[in-house]
Amino acid sequence: MADLRLPRFNKVFVSGRIGNDLELKFTPKGTPVMRFVVASDRGYKDDSGEWQTATSWIDCVAWTFNAEQLEKNARKGTAVLVEGRLESRTYTDQNGQNRKITEVQADFIHFLEWKDRQDGSAAGSEDIPLPSEEPRNGAQTTNDDVPF
Repeated sequence: MADLRLPRFNKVFVSGRIGNDLELKFTPKGTPVMRFVVASDRGYKDDSGEWQTATSWIDCVAWTFNAEQLEKNARKGTAVLVEGRLESRTYTDQNGQNRKITEVQADFIHFLEWKDRQDGSAAGSEDIPLPSEEPRNGAQTTNDDVPF
């Protein structure tokens, strides 16, 4: 039997508003991590032809730079576009039950609202957008790494 050539593709885009209070945590090795939920709405017509809205609550995880940016620039209700990949994992809950969860591992988080520099409220397009992504090659850079 011939081997199948399947593309290895796992990419997810989710837009919506952050649906929980954010709390930055750290792994035992000191890596920043933040778990958050994105409430993503979609419209559909019901059996009577009326438009309805359904909300999906999507579990997401941000690490390192993305987690720190969420801590600095986001709160419950902030509009975001999360670009990442799906990962499933299993764990045992407090009652000894085996559980499975599927989460979006955020590679990039794009903030869809801009902050006013004085009071943090939404502002117009003349303001500078918030920083939203780490370098595309995945490497962490600092000012010491920049050659100029």
